[in-house]
Amino acid sequence: MSDDEGIPPDLEALDRSLSGIRLQPRASLGPEIEGRLRRGETPDEPGRWRFSRQARVVAGMAASLLLLAGLAAYLRPTASVVVDRCCYDLDGGGVEDDGVLIVAERDARVHRLQVYEDRDRSHHSSAGDVIRLDRGDAPAMGTGPAEGLVTTRHCCIDLDGGGPSDDALLVIGVPPDRVVMAAIYEERDENRPRQGSAHALPLR
Repeated sequence: MSDDEGIPPDLEALDRSLSGIRLQPRASLGPEIEGRLRRGETPDEPGRWRFSRQARVVAGMAASLLLLAGLAAYLRPTASVVVDRCCYDLDGGGVEDDGVLIVAERDARVHRLQVYEDRDRSHHSSAGDVIRLDRGDAPAMGTGPAEGLVTTRHCCIDLDGGGPSDDALLVIGVPPDRVVMAAIYEERDENRPRQGSAHALPLR
C-alpha cells in the first residue's frame, strides 16, 4: 500500500481516535523538576543507584553468610549421646546386676563404653557402682589371666541412641566378676538369630 491510496476504510475510526489525542505535561511536572534540581538531584538519579548497589551488596553478604552457616552445619561433628542400659549378667557371675554406659554418635561410632556392676540397685550408672571395664573408641582386650573366658551376647537393644533396637552387646569375661572385653555391633538383618551372629561384625 502506498501513501497515495489513503487509509483503509477499516482503520479510519482508529485514525480519528488517535488524531484526537493530545499529549501535554501534567501541571505538577515543572515544579517537581525544579524541586529536584534544588535538592541537587540529576536526571540519572545517582542516589537511587547507590541504594540499589548497596542492596545488592547486602544481599550478596547475606547469601554468603547463609552458605557458610549451611557448610558449618554440614561439617559439624555429630553430637554424642549417652546411653545407659541395665541390668544383665555380663561378667558371668550368675546375677543380672551389670550395666553398660555408652557414649556414641547416633547410630554410628562408639566413643566410650563402660561395664559397671549396679551395687546400689539403682538400675543405672551411679557413683556407688563398680566399674568392671572402661574402654575408649575401639574394642580392646584387658590384661591378666585368660582362663575360663565366657562370652555373652545380648540383642536386640538400642545401644547407640539411633532409635531402633538393632544393636547387640558382646562381652567377654571371667566369672564371677571380671570383664575382659566389651563391644557393640549392629544387627542389620532382621532374619538373623536374636542372640547375635558372627556375620554382624564389625564391632564398635
